[in-house]
Amino acid sequence: MLETLQKNWWLIAVRGVLAVIFGILALASPYIVIFSLITFFAFFAVLSGFFILTLAFLGETDNKGLRIIEGLIFLGAGIVVLLNPVSALGGIMIFIAAWAILSGFIHIIGAIKMRKVITNEWLMILNGVISIVFGILLAGNLIQGAGVMLMVFGAFAILSGIFSIMLSFRIKTYKSN
Repeated sequence: MLETLQKNWWLIAVRGVLAVIFGILALASPYIVIFSLITFFAFFAVLSGFFILTLAFLGETDNKGLRIIEGLIFLGAGIVVLLNPVSALGGIMIFIAAWAILSGFIHIIGAIKMRKVITNEWLMILNGVISIVFGILLAGNLIQGAGVMLMVFGAFAILSGIFSIMLSFRIKTYKSN
């Protein structure tokens, strides 16, 4: 598993950079029409799904099934939202919450499995915890304004992106014993 991740570390880094870019855009324009949020999310989900599936099919074996499910959910949701953005708003808020919680658990499970192989797996665990907390907070406040959600999601995306970038470089430079 580690060897495959080391060969493809850049996919994790690119996903992190996309998350940071998305987060900055979300924070810089919190009161732009909600359509912008939907469009931003749709492209983020499609690209993330693509990178997750690519990583899964390039040889990650321990979490391959979970990664394929996660990638297909991202890709499918992104495509649905791109095709029907207006009616997707309520569903997208629920999806974002569920996705964040699921993604958080997947990160934590992956970190626990990798703890025997790498050090500082806490970066992956912290990313998972942040994802779960974000998902729970969003699920509890679906009726709140989209501007607030956009700002919270922007901060989440930046943090998640930074942790993914940090993790990718740790994986790239890790020397196995």
